[in-house]
Amino acid sequence: MNAPDPGRPEDGAASLRRALHATAGELAPPPYPAERVRRLGRRRVRARRAVVAVPAAAAVLAAVAVGLPQWSGGEGPSAAGAAADKAPGTRVTPSLAPAQPPVPSARPWPAVRTVRAGEPVEIGRGQELTLSEDQVCHRDTTEPGGGVEDACKSVSDGNQAAGSVSIQSSGTLLRPLYIGPGRASRMTVEVDGEVHRAQVLTLEGNPGYAVGYAWGAGVSFDGPTPKVRVSDAEGGLLAEFP
Repeated sequence: MNAPDPGRPEDGAASLRRALHATAGELAPPPYPAERVRRLGRRRVRARRAVVAVPAAAAVLAAVAVGLPQWSGGEGPSAAGAAADKAPGTRVTPSLAPAQPPVPSARPWPAVRTVRAGEPVEIGRGQELTLSEDQVCHRDTTEPGGGVEDACKSVSDGNQAAGSVSIQSSGTLLRPLYIGPGRASRMTVEVDGEVHRAQVLTLEGNPGYAVGYAWGAGVSFDGPTPKVRVSDAEGGLLAEFP
């Protein structure tokens, strides 16, 4: 800027320029923030890359979902998967497998019935069993004259070994008898391939025996040999016949 001519009056514009120049000459510009500018630039580049990568990843997932075969319940390709094969590029929503029905629980065993000694126990069809400390008796109350009592089976005469089971039959009534240690809780009688679960009767305490009854095919000497199994409450085998 030219110095003012002392012989020439100074106009307003020139005076203002001279004042501004004198003021600006005393100011020093701050250093250029190069590192901060580079840091902001890198941050913006990363943000732009992330925005581009998200749609690309979504496109890849969509392509995989269309390309995978669809299955329903493990029985083979579903109808939706077949439709996708016929129309390439069509997105298919996988169908849920049909709900499986609950597995039915095992049929519970009849609970052991504890009776009093000498008490007639009705077992159905007009039949009765009576237990005592030394024998088991059966009565058919449908017979005239108040019923006919079968010969009683002793549980203490030693004719049946301890730890064994026998079987008696009266018509369609099957009566397994177990003598021995342990607590008999389950009895089955199999006749000609059909298995019957017997209701178990016993006395209080430890009588040393238990008797059961079930209704099924009668047992005869010339018929099939019945199979009898006696177990405790945990399923442990106590005796079997034959």
